[in-house]
Amino acid sequence: MFSKRDYLKQNVGKKINFKGKIATAIWQHMTKRVDTHPNMIYFDLEDDSQIILYSKDEIVCKGLIEIKGSVIELESDYNNPDVKISDKFSEYHVIVDSWRCID
Repeated sequence: MFSKRDYLKQNVGKKINFKGKIATAIWQHMTKRVDTHPNMIYFDLEDDSQIILYSKDEIVCKGLIEIKGSVIELESDYNNPDVKISDKFSEYHVIVDSWRCID
């Protein structure tokens, strides 16, 4: 099955369109400061996954929203000194170019 995570991973650095809603429950994510896009929004995708959006302006829609933007990758190392293993972990977020309320 093709997941939203796979889709985002394959489109790092590219412009994409997708739909979802502003999250009401906040999951734990890595975050990044984006000076040009200071509004950080937790966003639930239609497949029940959640990502972070960074936008210039506040997104004020109450229902379904269409987002257009560029995918970025945040990467972190997890180091376990007890077993000398280092695992990389990535999350995929979106820098918002535009958005529109659908309903």
